[in-house]
Amino acid sequence: MVNGKIVYEDNDVVVALAPRDEELPDLVLEAIKKKGRPLYFDELVKEFSGLAGEDRIRKAVNHLLALKQIVEYPDGSLGLPGMKWEPRRTRKRRRKRTPRLMNEDEGPKYYYIPPEQ
Repeated sequence: MVNGKIVYEDNDVVVALAPRDEELPDLVLEAIKKKGRPLYFDELVKEFSGLAGEDRIRKAVNHLLALKQIVEYPDGSLGLPGMKWEPRRTRKRRRKRTPRLMNEDEGPKYYYIPPEQ
């Protein structure tokens, strides 16, 4: 599991802040580098379970593909350019992912704004 910013921790519970959308592409790159091999999208979703949803991870992956920081191999796995690739699945991915840049004009999103006192 990828670690978020820990807010509270005791013997029973660890509470961490989920990464923001802007931080997610860097965390995806770190996860692929840490594994040292191309990862399938479902492996990335499992790696980030509890911290980021599938849609947010897909958005980060498409952003990285648009920047050409990662590549998609014929079997659908995602890796760094120049990374050694060996097919692990027999079927090829039918449809390639659509590289799209994340909208960088948007500011940070606030889901909760505390009331002024």
